[in-house]
Amino acid sequence: MPADPSRQPSAPGRTAPAGRLMKKTRIAILGTGHVHLRDHLAVIARDPEAELVAVHDGALVTGASRPSAARPSPSAEQALEGADAAVIASTTAEHRRLLELTTAAGVPALVEKPLGTTARAAARLTPLLATTTVPSTTAMFLRCAPALRRVRTLLTQGALGPVAHVHARFTHPGLLDGVFAGDAAWMLTPEHGGTGGFADLGIHLIDLLSWLAPHQHLQVRGAELTRRHGCRLDVGGLALLTWGGAPVSLHAGWTSRPGGFLLRVEGEQATVEVGAQGTELSVVTGRAVRGHHERHPPIRAGAALEAFLDSLRARSRWDAPTPADIENTAVLLDAVHRAADAPR
Repeated sequence: MPADPSRQPSAPGRTAPAGRLMKKTRIAILGTGHVHLRDHLAVIARDPEAELVAVHDGALVTGASRPSAARPSPSAEQALEGADAAVIASTTAEHRRLLELTTAAGVPALVEKPLGTTARAAARLTPLLATTTVPSTTAMFLRCAPALRRVRTLLTQGALGPVAHVHARFTHPGLLDGVFAGDAAWMLTPEHGGTGGFADLGIHLIDLLSWLAPHQHLQVRGAELTRRHGCRLDVGGLALLTWGGAPVSLHAGWTSRPGGFLLRVEGEQATVEVGAQGTELSVVTGRAVRGHHERHPPIRAGAALEAFLDSLRARSRWDAPTPADIENTAVLLDAVHRAADAPR
């Protein structure tokens, strides 16, 4: 998701009282190879209570992506000296080493997804997330989208009735547009933690469904992943699941133009749909001549860091993924890949 530089912080208390100095949250960035690096940098730049104090490039990055105003650090250990928080925007293969360092330093970290490339790899890392004073977590930004938080409220209230069917889509033309060239090329290689087009975006959809209705059991029923000549990993695909007793279809990938986000939850009493990058929400019942429509701010990748920083300042406004959430999502992604590879 592109950053939104025009958005100004709106959480209470972000402006210091007159005549009083504001203590800034000192942030170190560990790794600069992730495609959402620029979103994190934009959040830090416009937050008057945040200060970028150091950047460590990581294993595969040339330094071209490093912000010029940041102090370059030859090691992650040096980058963490004096930091209050860290953003891990490295290759997935570097997560274990960097999380061990933030844990040893007592520095909470927001980690770009996925935490690990498989369920087993994620389970080895989740114990590191809960050992600092403020637990570290992953950057699952769909949980922060106002329209999707509204859907969660509707489901909690039972406004849709029993759920009959769910469809979710999260796609973009990144592979077609060269997003994975340069510093992000590692996302196409399993050795550095690339997981393919479906897992890259589908991880958000699976986490979203688990968060929207925590008591509904998700189970994978089948999957079809798309391959492309010259690409070692899938570029996207479709997974079929059940959510409680309701069928679910998830579409995610890197080769749809223009791409975008869509969530449609059909219930026995009403249907809610969120589209247009999360800006439009509609609720329609069978008896309504006209549906109920709402406008919301768009889905933004940087919202996860905003929420994470607010949690460090005791102004929490999101439900951060727990270690159990992260492991469960990884288990379901493994099941998607097994289903896609199963003999027909």
